[in-house]
Amino acid sequence: MARYTIEILAVVISLHVVPSFAQSQSRALKFEKEIGVGWQPDKYGWMSFVSFSPDGTMVASDGPSRPEDVSGDLKLWSFPEGRLIKRLPLKPRSISRDWRYCATDHGVVEMESDRPVIQLRKDVYAVHAFSPDSRYVAELRSPEFHSHIRIVELANGKQVSAFGKSYASAVAMSPDGVTLASGYWDVVVLWNMFTGERLSVLRGFGRFVVSLSFSPDGGFLAAGTDAGRLQIWDVHARSRLAAIDIGYSGVSKPEFSPDGRLIAAGVYGIGTVWLIDVGSGKIVDRQKVSDMGCGSVAFSPDGRFLITPSTGGLIKWPYDRGGTIRVFRVSDQ
Repeated sequence: MARYTIEILAVVISLHVVPSFAQSQSRALKFEKEIGVGWQPDKYGWMSFVSFSPDGTMVASDGPSRPEDVSGDLKLWSFPEGRLIKRLPLKPRSISRDWRYCATDHGVVEMESDRPVIQLRKDVYAVHAFSPDSRYVAELRSPEFHSHIRIVELANGKQVSAFGKSYASAVAMSPDGVTLASGYWDVVVLWNMFTGERLSVLRGFGRFVVSLSFSPDGGFLAAGTDAGRLQIWDVHARSRLAAIDIGYSGVSKPEFSPDGRLIAAGVYGIGTVWLIDVGSGKIVDRQKVSDMGCGSVAFSPDGRFLITPSTGGLIKWPYDRGGTIRVFRVSDQ
C-alpha cells in the first residue's frame, strides 16, 4: 500500500511542476508498441538504457527477458517484431554507433567476442562516450586520477591522450573527429581531444551539466543539466540558441534525430521523454513513460521511430509493470 501511495503522490506533484507546451491535435510522438517482457508484480527492477542498431533491425535494452529478471543485463531484440535475440552479461551504459562495443561502469567490452578493451578495477567507476565513427572512446575517470579525461583507440586499447584537471560530469565527441565537449558546474569546455588543447568555454548553464550530445553534422551541441534544463548551442559561433525547461531533475543524454531537426531527451524525476525542434527551440511533444526514470532515448536510423525505457508505475490506469521498450512513431508536424 505504501508504494501505491507514493506513486499517486508523485503523479500529483508532477502535474504542478511539468512545463506546459502547446499541444496540437495530432501528436508528434505516437505510441506504437512495447517490446520486451514486463516485470511480474512482486519484482521491482530498474530500466534506464535503450539503443538502435545501425541498420534499424534490432534494439537493445537493460530490461528483463523474463518477468522475474531484475539483472539489468543487456538484451538484444529484433525490430519491429520484438523477438529476443541475445542476452549478454553486461550492464550497459552506452553502445558504439557500429554496435561493436559496449561501455559499462567499469570499462569497455567488444560485444561479439566479450573481449575487454578497457578493464577498470571494481571500485573504479567511469563514464564513457564513443566517437561517431566508433574509432575512439572518451573516458571520464574518478577523481583519484591526475588527468580526468582520457582518449583510447578502440582497435588496440591504447591511450591516445589524457587531459583535464577537474572532474567532468558529462562528455561527448564531435563528428568532426577532433572536438570533445566536457560538462562541469555552469560551463562546458571544448577540447582538441588529441592534444588536450582547450578550444573554448561555453558559460551560463547555472547548474551541473550532466549530459551532452553533438548534432550529426557537429554544428550544434545539446546540453542537459541536473535541474531539468536543456540548452542548444551553435558550436561554430559559440552562441546559445535556446534554453528550455523540461523538468526538475537530471536530463538524460540528448539525442538528435538523424536529419538534425529534432532533439529527444528524457527527464529522470518525471519519467518523461521530450521532443524539441532545434530550429525554433520549442517543445514539439512529450510522452510520459515511467513514474520516475527516462534515462535513455534513441532514434531509429531513418528517424521514423523513437524508443525509451520504462520503469513503470502509475503512468495511466491500470498500474504499469514497466520493463519494456516503449516505441513511438515520430510524425512530421
